Amino acid sequence: MRNLLMIGLLAAGGAPAATPQDYAWQWPIQTPGDASAYVLELDADVLANVQGSDLRDLAVFNASGEAVPFAPWPPERKDEDRREPLAWLRLPLPAPGQPDRRDLRLERDTDGRLRGLNLTSSESPPAPNENYDLLVDRGEDEPPELSRLHVQLEEGAALPINLRVRVMASNDFANWQLVGSGLPLVALDENALRIERLQLDIATTQARYLRLSIENDGKWPDIASLQAERKVAGGDTRDWLSLELTGTPVADQPGTFDYTSPAPAGIERMDLRLAASNSVSAVQVDAREPGTQWWKGVATFTAFRLGNGKDEVRHVPPKVEMHREREWRVTTRPALTQAPTLVLTYKPERFVLLAQGNAPYVLVAGSVRAARDVYPIQAALAAASSPPQPATLGARGEAGGQAALAPERGEDWQRWLLWAVLAAGAGLVLVVSLRLLRQPKEA
Repeated sequence: MRNLLMIGLLAAGGAPAATPQDYAWQWPIQTPGDASAYVLELDADVLANVQGSDLRDLAVFNASGEAVPFAPWPPERKDEDRREPLAWLRLPLPAPGQPDRRDLRLERDTDGRLRGLNLTSSESPPAPNENYDLLVDRGEDEPPELSRLHVQLEEGAALPINLRVRVMASNDFANWQLVGSGLPLVALDENALRIERLQLDIATTQARYLRLSIENDGKWPDIASLQAERKVAGGDTRDWLSLELTGTPVADQPGTFDYTSPAPAGIERMDLRLAASNSVSAVQVDAREPGTQWWKGVATFTAFRLGNGKDEVRHVPPKVEMHREREWRVTTRPALTQAPTLVLTYKPERFVLLAQGNAPYVLVAGSVRAARDVYPIQAALAAASSPPQPATLGARGEAGGQAALAPERGEDWQRWLLWAVLAAGAGLVLVVSLRLLRQPKEA
């Protein structure tokens, strides 16, 4: 019996190594030069043929049909959006009908930052305090680039706020450059929904001074703080790519729509485009893997699209963590009658392969049985004298085809042999036990 069990276990454990035929699709890899490692960027066209969200059914084989080390190659550091507080002062405006001819005296602290200013004029009385611009001092001779400002309102600031803002930039107070106009600054309470857009997207500038002015008839609300947002480059040179998905209404759930992503791309940004203008709704976005029951929360925010043409104002896209799920659900309250467009933004996957064996190499994808081994490639290349070189993919072709996507059936003789051996062993144990029980006990 022991020998029979050993034979069965050996037969079951001797699974052959994977080959390209164990995967549905293949792409030839162009590897210029004679490098020891190459980097591939894989977009949604490749990922659409992957079965698992862990991307384990992606592999590379050499000309001899042998698997070569192949693993994800993330950037050392990702780009970062960093917010920093700004020093700002109220700059009084002249009274209606009066010229803006004033003497400006600036006061700075020991660090060179703007601490106060004094405006005087011999031709007109001082401007009323309620009419003013905002003057921003960034405090450095060559400050870093910025392209976005964030406005933080005082708690209890009077609503509604519906303003258009103009932003000018200067380094010397004499020459000003327009970096943004007609920028919406909005905060409303509408049917228990808080509608806000408190960020100002401007042209990228390194100017030391900014002047923010109201373009329409409104006045500045009570402001707690201003922040500058700037991007800190992390060395990730991949371009952003987008998937625009169309929703399908969910039966018996008004205002709920389902979406299907064609690939398990690493989604890092998400937005909704409402179908109709002058629409607003509280939104819950969830995601899950196909075949699973529970939804995972992605984002909760108020989506809106107000106004028309140049005056249209939209919500700010929410911040999200990375998601690879392929099924998405959007729930809206009040219920929207038209499905919004779900925009998922990602960067192409970057993988690295070691040039083991003879070229040409081939990338394969799509399998329900085969899975790539885990290779510590990053550790292996850490001591390398040269970085991996870029490689490109050719046209997609069929490898194992649909057979690689079909689950194994009764032809899997190893699995059936193992069950037969285990059943035989259990039967032998039962027979021996019954014989022992039937033997008469010694007096």
